[in-house]
Amino acid sequence: MSFFSGKDKDWFDLFVTSISYSTRAARVLQKAFEDGLIDFEEIQKIKAIEHEADVHVHRCLKLVEEAFITPIDRSDLIEIVSEIENITDCIDSIGNHTYMTCIKQVNEDALNLMQLLVEACAKLEELMKNLNNYKKNQKVINNYIIEINRIEEMGDKTYLNAMRTLFEFETDAKKIITYQLLYEKLEIALDKCEDVADAIHKVIISGS
Repeated sequence: MSFFSGKDKDWFDLFVTSISYSTRAARVLQKAFEDGLIDFEEIQKIKAIEHEADVHVHRCLKLVEEAFITPIDRSDLIEIVSEIENITDCIDSIGNHTYMTCIKQVNEDALNLMQLLVEACAKLEELMKNLNNYKKNQKVINNYIIEINRIEEMGDKTYLNAMRTLFEFETDAKKIITYQLLYEKLEIALDKCEDVADAIHKVIISGS
């Protein structure tokens, strides 16, 4: 895939590539959480994906810096790429936390939050694939934005219930701290997905 032809579609392909790293990282993390038992070999793969994503971000910023004309405002391009990078960074942080605190298994609440994160990333990836003709695909894009916001709201409810259950029934202080941070990191990652959707929505409105 060439990002240097100067065509609008190539600029939006940058977003597709960016979010594909987030989706890959989320799915690897979900696989590491599979059946509730932690696979640390899978978690280690996230670091490599995060590094690829960082390299891609630097490439994007260089392209924006050197471009004579961009299909949308330069600041919007930078904001969207940066917001997507935040998702991948959050997923990497979840992997790091799981490894550092030596979590051996996760419960249903964590698995549910992880599933929502995978769904949100996948929806964002589909959204990005429709951006190359965003004026024509505005209805489709808006539907994806609504769906991502819905997933994030489900994440908020799942997070609140998970925290309530944790503090109501868990008596081990170490587990409380460990799972509290895990839930928070998963919820923050979902918030970052919504931030990307909101950034896209802003571009769509300004370009209408």
